[in-house]
Amino acid sequence: MKAKVLGVFAMAIAILVISTSALAHHGNAGYDMANMTVKKATVTEFEWTNPHCQIHLDIANDAGEAEHWTVEAPPPAILIDRGWTRKSLQPGDAVTAYFHVAKNGAKIGIAQKFIFTDGKGIWAYPDPQTPPAN
Repeated sequence: MKAKVLGVFAMAIAILVISTSALAHHGNAGYDMANMTVKKATVTEFEWTNPHCQIHLDIANDAGEAEHWTVEAPPPAILIDRGWTRKSLQPGDAVTAYFHVAKNGAKIGIAQKFIFTDGKGIWAYPDPQTPPAN
């Protein structure tokens, strides 16, 4: 009986250790969070997925050539509370994208907000300095 109780206890500890590491989340240390990048962009794809939504953008470089960027946003459950839907961004949408770029120069970032040509915006993360335009 004692061995059985110890076995159950050991199993519970193992599950706790494994689940704790599974709940770990990456930080933003790889991104330049001190500076905001603002670029005119065209949405090429919007992935409404967990654990992060992915927004794929074409952004013209200094030579005028399209560069493909991917920025991540919070998961759908959080974006819904901020007024987003799975159709908030459509391929072909022209936007001004505000995001934090990767420090290593990769064409990836963390989305902050998107402003459409009509001036309305959607916020991935609340911006206390600038209220949403809609």
